[in-house]
Amino acid sequence: MTLPSIGDLPLEQRRIIRAWCMYDWANSAFATSIAAIVPIYFVFLFKESVGEDGTVLGIFTGSSMWSLGVALSTGFVAFSSPVLGVIADRVPIRRALLATYMTIGSVFTMLAFFAPFVQEPWMWLFATFTVANIGFVGSIVFYNSFLPHLGPRHLLDDISSRGYAYGYLGGGLLLVVHLAFILATRDTDLADLATRLAIASVGVWWFGWAMWTLRVVPEPPVQRSEERLRPRSAVVLGFRELRRTFREIRRFRVAVVFLVAYLLFNDGISTVTAIAGAYAADTLAIPLVFNMGTVATIQFVAVPGALAFAWLADRIATKPALTVALVGWIGIIVFGVSLAPLTPTDHGDFEIQFAYREATGDYVAEAVADDDGYELTWRDQYWRVEEGYAFRASAIEGLAEAVRDADGVEYAVSIRGGPLDGASGVGGSHPSMLGGGPVDWWPSLMRDLLWAPLGLEVGPQWLLLGAMVGWVIGGSQALARSLFAQVTPERRSGEFFAFFGFIGRASSVFGPTVYIAATALFDTRVAVMSILFIILAGTVVLGRVDVEAGARTAAEEDARIAEA
Repeated sequence: MTLPSIGDLPLEQRRIIRAWCMYDWANSAFATSIAAIVPIYFVFLFKESVGEDGTVLGIFTGSSMWSLGVALSTGFVAFSSPVLGVIADRVPIRRALLATYMTIGSVFTMLAFFAPFVQEPWMWLFATFTVANIGFVGSIVFYNSFLPHLGPRHLLDDISSRGYAYGYLGGGLLLVVHLAFILATRDTDLADLATRLAIASVGVWWFGWAMWTLRVVPEPPVQRSEERLRPRSAVVLGFRELRRTFREIRRFRVAVVFLVAYLLFNDGISTVTAIAGAYAADTLAIPLVFNMGTVATIQFVAVPGALAFAWLADRIATKPALTVALVGWIGIIVFGVSLAPLTPTDHGDFEIQFAYREATGDYVAEAVADDDGYELTWRDQYWRVEEGYAFRASAIEGLAEAVRDADGVEYAVSIRGGPLDGASGVGGSHPSMLGGGPVDWWPSLMRDLLWAPLGLEVGPQWLLLGAMVGWVIGGSQALARSLFAQVTPERRSGEFFAFFGFIGRASSVFGPTVYIAATALFDTRVAVMSILFIILAGTVVLGRVDVEAGARTAAEEDARIAEA
């Protein structure tokens, strides 16, 4: 007998599924535009305050400080959601919790607009992002818990994948608008305002579209409703039910094994996606606009990617399809660490370019990659070079060699024409300088064998990586969500999906912490590579999940509750 598809469901049920998917459309703007814009903008504000090589407390760089914000916000949700989930199974407040988290997240996203108006803009941005991220991850916990109530179990892969497809499309469309807006105002006095307006508009988009979901999707039915519970009694009930769940944990062994696997592989995935923007800015020196274009590429590729993995799961089952996606992530991390800026060779590749003028016998700075110019240390003096500035040959003689011999210099200088023709120097801290880190041999090898022969700069390399991520990210997220729904009781979905959210957010605490520690001990490339082993371990544990046994246990628990 052919099982019914989503198109065979009643019209009202299809309308509810569509409205549920629209929340993914709404909140994915936070996961895309915020991920593309805010980390790089934060690193810029951070360095502007503490200096190019500065740290906070001698530990936190711009990217690791960003990871701290991710860890704090996700940690708060991770430890509060299980109790709220238990209460939501007894009291019809699931929609209210979704609305509360959504409102907090969207409002604090809008408040990020005011960063330049405080004494330390990076601190304001850090604080507003941290609170907004609490709203983002908290709302997802309760949004996910609606999934088992939307359709029969055999359709959960399809429904979950459609949700992610909606999200990638909606988030991608808004990101393209932001990208066009920022490109149009680049190199103008409106550039900073455009960036902040783009950030604030994410909050407006999120709040506005979420109204569709909250208006249409009904509150799931609860068993033994206790609507008159006082807040204190509700918390007591939540902890009591959690204790009971822990006592019965052996009955839900399959769900527990899956959560262990999810803890590991989601840790890797969420950490990689959370720090990607800061890694692109800090390590690879990828411009904001190019990073936004890459994130947009991920969004649009992820739409067919999520649907393709739903099709694959229908052919080979959910767990094998999820395993394919995780193996893809392992390959992506290896590929990502191989990215490397090309060493400047042609005169036009250097950040600072001097050209000789025959008529005046001096050198003019014909190009300066940094719009604000560079502050140079030369002959025991600081001086600033900006495009159009002219210097006598004696003023810059030996500059290229000095840049080449300096460890802390992040730019490269080239001189063309006149008595200094051909002089060039690449600073010791230039993004293209490799060889000092434990895994730098890998990007160095790939640059020699692939990137340099192809003439592929780091920007297109990053774009290629983004296309690869797009194909697997939707499948790994959607299938993990639907697989968990298949092995857990529908009538305890709030509680179990709170655990799902707890594990997901707990892993998001652990992963950034590992990234921070590895960065402090080694460098960012080692930190990224370390994530590979976490995903590999999660893939191995996933192999021990018996989906059929878990589904039987879930059905038995639903039957027991119905009879109670």
